[in-house]
Amino acid sequence: MYGVILAAGVGSRLRPMTNDKPKCLVTTAGKAIIQYQIDAYKEAGIREIFIIVGYEGEAIKDYCKHIKDISIKIIDNQDYENTNNMYSLYLAREYVDGKPFILNNADLSIDSSIVKKLLSFEASDAVAVDTGIFNDESMKVTVRDNGTISGISKAVAEKDSFACSIDFYKFSGKSSLIFFKKIKEIIEVDRNLKDWTEVAMHKLFSTQEMSFYPCDIAGLDWVEIDNYQDLAISDRKFSNFDKSVKNIDNFLFDLDGTVYLGKDVIPGAVESVNQIRKMGKSVFFFSNNSSKNKKDYVKRLRKIGIDCIDSDIILSTDGLIGYLKENNIEKVHVLGTESLKSTIRDFGFDVDADNPEYVVIGYDTELTYQKLVDACNYINKGVDILATHCDVFCPTENGPVPDVGAMLEMIRLTTGKTAKLIFGKPSVSMLKPLVDNLKIDLTRTLIIGDRLHTDIRMAKEAKCLSLLVLSGETTRDQLETAAIKPDFVLTTVADIFNS
Repeated sequence: MYGVILAAGVGSRLRPMTNDKPKCLVTTAGKAIIQYQIDAYKEAGIREIFIIVGYEGEAIKDYCKHIKDISIKIIDNQDYENTNNMYSLYLAREYVDGKPFILNNADLSIDSSIVKKLLSFEASDAVAVDTGIFNDESMKVTVRDNGTISGISKAVAEKDSFACSIDFYKFSGKSSLIFFKKIKEIIEVDRNLKDWTEVAMHKLFSTQEMSFYPCDIAGLDWVEIDNYQDLAISDRKFSNFDKSVKNIDNFLFDLDGTVYLGKDVIPGAVESVNQIRKMGKSVFFFSNNSSKNKKDYVKRLRKIGIDCIDSDIILSTDGLIGYLKENNIEKVHVLGTESLKSTIRDFGFDVDADNPEYVVIGYDTELTYQKLVDACNYINKGVDILATHCDVFCPTENGPVPDVGAMLEMIRLTTGKTAKLIFGKPSVSMLKPLVDNLKIDLTRTLIIGDRLHTDIRMAKEAKCLSLLVLSGETTRDQLETAAIKPDFVLTTVADIFNS
């Protein structure tokens, strides 16, 4: 038994991820789509597969050259732009015509046991189907009273459909001969190069020249990935998010870009947070935005429908104030909002000293040129810099605006000086109050945010689980090439309970 994977397509609906690689090499839940299929063939004991490539075929060759425990032969469809997957299969005729094989399209993430189940199915000719769903975009099969498949088409209505095909097909040597004879007729005689393999199958099923049976794999996970919505479903299924989230005790939500974006609340965010609380879970909120104090955040969250208290809020200024206390600092110069100054002043520090020990730089939504000049004057005299956080920009409903990181870079270019210490995410010290005071177990904690280099990085370093939401800074195509990877990815926090 051989495996045949049709992987010549462009995958245009997944651009820009597929601008420079084929769809089957896009990753989902940390693994290339095609690897799910290869792993399934391995588990089934199949040791030789053929992959027909076209668009960005060299990338697939390069990907496969180091795969062990299975023989992979690459076949080039050099005319992939003008042909369809039937022609790609036609190119493999010298290897599998008249021989038993399993055929599949390369755009499927699948449970690793599916090929094994199809291979062990009692009928020698079968289509893997799922009776548990109906999808307009999928191929559907109809079945005769004797159990054989009478047709396969996307156009089948739900009332007539027996099940959805998952695009895995098992051929015996006998049906392989019949199938390739029909394919050669369509391509060589009719000169039709643009049909799907299922067109030939449908003709042979309807005339009963081939007798195939449905092999039901309902209950096993599979996703045909055509677009970003499909990819999101696959990311969720194959990261086991729904199972893992049941074991989470503590949920730490980033705010800007996660619960709200500027003045706009992320749709469904409030409902998700409140649902988690109803389940008896602990919920906290953390932010690098030092322009406001905890009471400001409590007021805003209550206004949008989330009840909370000061101790539920963790800010980048917490680490800063802790450092000032531990080092017996008395005098600082603050480049920041009046709210930030007030917060630091409330802890007993002089924020307007003429001879400060540090210049503190925070996110300043009230910035003036004179405030920059005053800070630089102290820095030029040798006063060290402490920064509340490192974010280069802050997401808003109108797009990004400069944050502390941008100000630090401007000051570096001006004075040649960099910050001695930077607090806030991704520093795990931001979680210290939760661990010390509330004794939370970080291994049963989920950090939820929109930024890879702060939210997700902090989760990784703290050994927490991480959930990236695509409602703020990071897009799915940026995640594809990022060095830092989350454990889970969802479109927004509203999807936590919308599977």
